[in-house]
This record gives sequence, C-alpha cells and structure tokens, in this order.
Amino acid sequence: MSITPMKILMVHGDKKERGELAIMLARFEHGVAFADGMASSEFSPDSYDLIIVDEPLSEGFGLILLQQLSLKNRAKIILLTNRSEQESAFYQSSLGVYECLEKPVKPMDLAVVACDYFVSSHLNDGRLASLSC
Repeated sequence: MSITPMKILMVHGDKKERGELAIMLARFEHGVAFADGMASSEFSPDSYDLIIVDEPLSEGFGLILLQQLSLKNRAKIILLTNRSEQESAFYQSSLGVYECLEKPVKPMDLAVVACDYFVSSHLNDGRLASLSC
C-alpha cells in the first residue's frame, strides 16, 4: 500500500529554495502550495496535511507564525531553521512542531521527514496497514 498524495503548504520566502524542496515532494505526487509570508489570512492551516515553515520569512520570523497557530496545527509542522541542533530541539519541544531541520536542507532529507510524518500520522489514526512512500 502507498500513501495517497497529501496537501502540503510551504511557507517560505525564498522562491528558489522552496522550489528546489517542492520538486522533491512533488516527485512523490504530493500537492505543494506556497505562501510567502506570515499572514495567516493567506492560507487556512486546516486545509493542509503538512505545513513546512522556514524560520526566516520575508515579513518576519516563522516562529511568530507558529505561535499564532493552534497546537493541533503546530503538530503537523516541519520547521526549517538556521539554529543549532540543540536550539532546534528546544523549539521542537516548546512549540510542539513535528520536526526541525537545520538549513541548508537537502530536498531528499525533507522528503524523508515528510514521509515519516505521513506514515506516523497514518498509524496513529489506527489504520495499521503497511505504507510506503
């Protein structure tokens, strides 16, 4: 069994970098939408299965955006950060995000973490069928 295509939102101000990351996710047939900034009016977090947030955004810091989101939505966030591994672990636990990835992020590393998120959320739903990405 394979994972059905998921809806991913990438909140990322650097169009070149987000394009490179999105190409890898699209190879797994996931739909990827983009938002440039922090205005939560730009998107509805509940409309997406996974949200990828870059810490530095064109309009401020992604951490501010995370604080504006509910805990339910933060649990499905991958944060891309320039912080050290220790600082990232602190942010991950204190903000309730799924995972922090240190920049520069390799597209395949992001795809692996996204796949891990989809598989674990699938298993947490009580559906124990095996999955592959």
